Amino acid sequence: MNEMTIASLYQDLETGKTTSVALVKHCLNRIQSIDPRLNAVAELNPDALKIAEQLDLERIEKGPRSFMHGIPLLIKDNINTHDLMHTTANSMALSDLRAPYDASIVKNLRDAGAIILGKANLSEFAYFMSDEKMPSGYGSLHGQVKHPYNTEIDPLGSSTGSAVAVAADLVPVAIGTETNGSLMAPAYMNGIVSMKPTFGMVSRYGIIPISAKQDTAGPMGKTVRDCSILLDIIASEDPKDPVTKDAHLGRKRLSSACDLPVKGLKVGLLFITQYPYSDEEKAIIEEVRTVFKSKGVEVVDVSFEAKRLENHKALIYDFKHDLNAYLKTVNGYTKMKTLSDIIEHNLEDPSIRMKYGQTLLVQSNETSGDMEDPLYVKMRQMQELEARRFEDIMHQEGLTALISTIWTSYAPVFGNPSITVPGKAIVDKKPIGVVFVGKRFDDARLLAIAHTYETATQHRIPPIFDLIEE
Repeated sequence: MNEMTIASLYQDLETGKTTSVALVKHCLNRIQSIDPRLNAVAELNPDALKIAEQLDLERIEKGPRSFMHGIPLLIKDNINTHDLMHTTANSMALSDLRAPYDASIVKNLRDAGAIILGKANLSEFAYFMSDEKMPSGYGSLHGQVKHPYNTEIDPLGSSTGSAVAVAADLVPVAIGTETNGSLMAPAYMNGIVSMKPTFGMVSRYGIIPISAKQDTAGPMGKTVRDCSILLDIIASEDPKDPVTKDAHLGRKRLSSACDLPVKGLKVGLLFITQYPYSDEEKAIIEEVRTVFKSKGVEVVDVSFEAKRLENHKALIYDFKHDLNAYLKTVNGYTKMKTLSDIIEHNLEDPSIRMKYGQTLLVQSNETSGDMEDPLYVKMRQMQELEARRFEDIMHQEGLTALISTIWTSYAPVFGNPSITVPGKAIVDKKPIGVVFVGKRFDDARLLAIAHTYETATQHRIPPIFDLIEE
């Protein structure tokens, strides 16, 4: 079987070339063969084959619910599923948690006929555990996720398992989450595509949080088109999450985003003035310029002096407040009731439960956790004022997107959508992606821009594993 994409699998399912049961078995076989060396998968859904059988029958009797009907995916293990699986954030502290309700995006996926094959590993508490050299992709419960191309490459996090599973073709697509780079960074390093949607497009209800001011789930796939299909399913207004009240603004044209025309648009090549670009990065940027000029897109250079946002100083306030609020929603389904409980639990067996410390948990717990604390409010205001500079530049210059070979904190802090696409094949230890940032709620046109670059370059090559396909 060729590498799995939603687009190709949907066609195969519709023509009877394959079935959802066969797809689930194929993914399970690949996971059994390959994942022991990657550790991308935290837990498998014991009901996956039964669900696939039901969806195969429904396809025959009623037709498909969506492009994701009968297609398996993994979701990051900080997203609630009300089934036989756990929701752990890769932490021993939450190893007992079977969530009493589905996250809103999980309900959307189930309603669309997607098969939740299992949970993907992540950096513990979405990489908000310790700042003492804790490796990305590591958690006390399930251990370390490895890079699929070369184990010497840092797979980055925190959606590490989701990215690695897609890159290794264990599943066609996956869901990750981002607070500040946790979709962009692992996708960039693992040679896949991911999109962090505009903040407020995707419900956060039922997701173990870092920050209600920045958190969002997003799609991870091998193509921009697959990410657009998946985003169209998980993006929605949700009465359980008030920040999604304007989600309809960004959902317009999502289903046809990759086919939107780009001729006549204007994009900016973003040059961070203090960043030392390598010759390889300069060559990739010039390729970007050539691709878009050939498609009738105006390309301009944008010099930008980036400032240090020190986002963690605000996040430690958010984490205490928001994690404690989440734990109340699962009260009785885990022994952990507060952040303090988690810290104490880890201290009982530090060499196993907090191998790299828990400095961020402690720092967070030492804050007031008060969202009206004057110190916190001032920090948030200053960070958002600085982070909105990307949005202001795009409006002032009439740009659809800013394009760079690096990701920054500007988009996640202000809530701008961003996409990463491979800028080169991974043939060495230095993956490079091209990062596209758009205006808030202009997600569809950003997808069109990224799709244009992807189809013109096709840099991604799959990793090679020594296994015999079934």
